[in-house]
This record gives sequence, structure tokens and C-alpha cells, in this order.
Amino acid sequence: MKNLYNRYIDEYIIKIDNAVHIALDKELHLRSLKKEGKSPKEHQYLYAKPVSDMLPEETDSLRRRSIGGDTINVDVAREDGIGNTAGEIIFQLGQDVALKKGFPLNLQVLDSIFASALKDSPCHAILLYDKHKFVIDSIGSLNNGKTNYVSEFYPIGTKRLQYLQVKADIPMASFIKLHIWTLVFSVCFMLVALFSLIYQLIVIRHQEELLRKREESINGTIHDLKAPLNSVVAMLSWLKMNETDLKKKENIEVSQSGIKHLVYNIESMLVVARRDRKKIVLNKTEVDVSALAERVKKELDILYWGKSHTIEIVNELPEGFHIPADGMYIENVIRNLIENSLKYSDEGVAVAVSLSIKEGVLQVSVKDNGWGIAPCYQKDLFKQFYQVPRNKECTQKGYGIGLTQAKYIINEHGGDIKVKSAEAEGSIFTFTIPLTKIK
Repeated sequence: MKNLYNRYIDEYIIKIDNAVHIALDKELHLRSLKKEGKSPKEHQYLYAKPVSDMLPEETDSLRRRSIGGDTINVDVAREDGIGNTAGEIIFQLGQDVALKKGFPLNLQVLDSIFASALKDSPCHAILLYDKHKFVIDSIGSLNNGKTNYVSEFYPIGTKRLQYLQVKADIPMASFIKLHIWTLVFSVCFMLVALFSLIYQLIVIRHQEELLRKREESINGTIHDLKAPLNSVVAMLSWLKMNETDLKKKENIEVSQSGIKHLVYNIESMLVVARRDRKKIVLNKTEVDVSALAERVKKELDILYWGKSHTIEIVNELPEGFHIPADGMYIENVIRNLIENSLKYSDEGVAVAVSLSIKEGVLQVSVKDNGWGIAPCYQKDLFKQFYQVPRNKECTQKGYGIGLTQAKYIINEHGGDIKVKSAEAEGSIFTFTIPLTKIK
């Protein structure tokens, strides 16, 4: 609408300029008739005849009339702003003649012709200036403090003895009247868009509230599952201690590993679900990382007994080495990395877990010869719910939370986790933890 209004103003200014030129031309014609004692006619005519078609008497008459007349350089007049064309300069010469004969510009007649030419004449004023550009006469009802258009100075004659200027207040009402339906449709469209946006925001807010309540309910349910499962683990441990039958004892260990795996998955979901709102609280103690790795190896060997595999622990840590960390979370990270190696690989997979100290940090690497990960997928591996695309034959499905949890836990310990992998060549996941004192 602003662009439309600006264009309307520009077009109106052109109309005013055209009306001024028409009014000046007609007013001069009326003065010329008055000077010759003739009455004004309804129409103004201009007669032209080529010199080649004139009779000798006509050309002699023209020569006699031009003797002693005004001579003007058209190029210089154009540069001085008297006129842009020969016709305009001839018009200015006519103004000179009228002024010289004592027939000055009639502002009242000029204003009447101007209003008639403009048709929907705005509130305006026409001012006449002398050669020093001081106002000598004016006509119109425009208030000085209310104007949004002031024209250039129009010279009257070639001698620059007088100038004309038009001031106008271009009305907004005529613009609104001209574009009323455009304005109405624009307002209607804006209201529809606004109401749609408000409705969408209400729906989104309602959905967010439902999702929040659903998330709280799911998190609460998941958390409540841990207590009975921990009780089952404790009971199975007691049964295992008092069982003498080796076959039964082995079955108890399988059940115990399965339940621990379930508890681990529940803990992973809780950590990932809460990470945006609540930081995990680390219960740091002196942790034997090599013992954690051996325990995870034993449990996963039982859990994946049906798949041929080997898990090797390469321990380069000093004897009796401990690190200040949260044992449960570090065990979860090691478990996740080894289990991923077992899940995303073919039969006979070999997994090597290396424990070492390099440059003042604990470094744990899990290497396998499994399917590997293409470089284009590696940058998104640790994003929440991200899963590497696999072919349709792959039956191993995950939830995209294990590596997210691992990165979150290691970062909370002040460390970092990285991956190096290539398709069909296996993967190496490495995490580091600085050797700091327990807080």
C-alpha cells in the first residue's frame, strides 16, 4: 500500500505539472485575444503552413513582421531552463510580447483554467514572483503549514522578470477512494492471516502442553520400572550365590545379564530425556575402569551367546589404577560401545577394548571389524534419535539414544568422544576422561 501511495503521489505531481503548462498556454491565448480586441472562442486553433507552400505576399508579410523582432538562441534558452523545446521557447516569447504590451499574467483566469485541467483539483495555491523571487501576487486557499508538494519555479517569458510556482496538498481521500477495494481486500487478508497465526499458536501451545504431560508420564513410568528390576537383580544375585548346580547357575547369570541390559536401556532413556531440562548428578568415586570393562565383557558374552564373536580387553593401565568418575555411567558407556560393535556386524566379529593413559587422560577405545559407518553419516552419529541408514536386509534396529547418552555422560566428566570409521572396514570409538581429583 505504501508503494501504491508513493506511485499515486508521483502520478499526481505529473498531472499538476501538465495542468500548469496547459493553464499557462490557454491563459496566454486569452490575453492575446484581449490584446487584439477579440472575444474568446470555445476552442483554440493553431494554423501552420510550410514556407514552400506560401504565396510571395505571405512570405514578404512574415519578413516585415520579423524585422526588429526578438531573436533567441534555442540552445542557450534550453540550458537556462526557459524551455526544453522550440515550441516552449516560442511560447515564452509570446509571454514577453504580452508583458511588453501591458497585459500581465491574470492569476484568477490561470487558476480557473488550472482547476479545470486538473479536474479533481486539490487544495492549492498559485504564487507569482518577481525577478528576485519575492511573492508579488497569489491565489488559492492552501494553508502554508499544510502542503506536501511544491513545484519548481516556472519562468514567465525569456527575460526572467516573473516566475510562477504551485503549492498543493495532495489529498489522501482521493487515493483511498481510488484504491478502496484494494485496501479492503488487504485488510481482510491481513485479518485472516492474523487469525490463522493466532489459531496455529494456540494449537501449537496446546500440543506442547500435551507432549509435556505425556513426556512426564512416560519418564515417571520408566523411572518406576527401575526399582522392581533392581530388586530382581538383587534376588538373582542371592540365588546365584546359594546355587550349587552349575547349569542352574549359568541360567541365573543369563537372566541377570538380560535384566541388567534392560536396566541399562531404561537409564539411557532417562538420561537422554532429561538432558535438555535437568543435568545428571554424577556420583564420583574411585573407579576401576578395567574391572568395569571385564564385567561388561562377561555380561555381553552371556547375552550374545547365540552370535559367534570375540571380545578382547587390552589393558595398558597400571596395576590398581583408579579414576574419579561415576562408575554406573562409565559402565553404561563401555557397554553401549561394545554392544553396538556386536549388533552392527556379521558373524565372527572381533571386538578389541583398549585401556591406556595418554597425555594425562584416560583413553578407552573400542575397535571392531563390523559393517562400519560411511563418512557422510558420522557427523550426525551423536545426535538424539539419529540412526545410520541401513539396507532392508539389516534386522538390527536401534532407538538413536545410546551414543547420545554416551557423549552426554563423557562430556559431563570433562572428556570427549570421537569416531573413526569406514564402510566394510569397521569402526573405532574412543573416549577420554581427564585424570582429576574427586570433587
